[in-house]
Amino acid sequence: MKPIIKFPQTMWISHNTIRFAFNEVISQENFHIVQKFNRFLKKTLQSNLIESVASYHTVTAYVQHKIDVDFLQEQWLVMQSNALDEETSRQLHIPICYDEEFALDMQRVIDYTGLSFEEIKKMHMAKVYSVYLIGFLPGFPYLGDLDSRLFVPRLAKPRPFVSASSVGIGGGQTGIYPLDSPGGWNILGKTPVNLFDIHRQDPFIFSLGDQVQFYEITKQTFLELKSKGV
Repeated sequence: MKPIIKFPQTMWISHNTIRFAFNEVISQENFHIVQKFNRFLKKTLQSNLIESVASYHTVTAYVQHKIDVDFLQEQWLVMQSNALDEETSRQLHIPICYDEEFALDMQRVIDYTGLSFEEIKKMHMAKVYSVYLIGFLPGFPYLGDLDSRLFVPRLAKPRPFVSASSVGIGGGQTGIYPLDSPGGWNILGKTPVNLFDIHRQDPFIFSLGDQVQFYEITKQTFLELKSKGV
């Protein structure tokens, strides 16, 4: 039998906004707990829930009417004792080109880590990342956990311009810029995939909980895929 997950700490932010907080750590275990609790809120509160927003260790719920936290706590225990709520995540494979034209900070990462170009690429592609958070820009996925050997601080002075679809690393995470914007992540390459398109039925390709793995493509393949509008 799986151990019972303790009910999170609660704090009312306004008359219709409540925040639920678990342990303040970034980890796969904590991430899955937060996602489980977010799904639990949606099932339990139903039409009373306007929206719920999950992050690394919190879920913020916007409700129509004030909720009974004691009731929620009881239902949280019932849900776990009944072993409900198992949800499979999507598996997404994202192409990336590490050509020097796109890998703006590869030399910085090489110098900082002492790893070779090939080692950095292999480590970056070897991991299966979880979409921990979407924010900063519309559709920007914060992907973790990065191989600890690739932990490199973000740029001391952010670039005024990073082109859309650039793939970067910073600290323990990797991410993809969905739009042209300023940014301080270490850029390792670029994907031909368009992360954000307002004209699509679903403008974003990533959702919280998705599993993401990169695979390498050549510059020629990058240009071909980009021309097709993938």
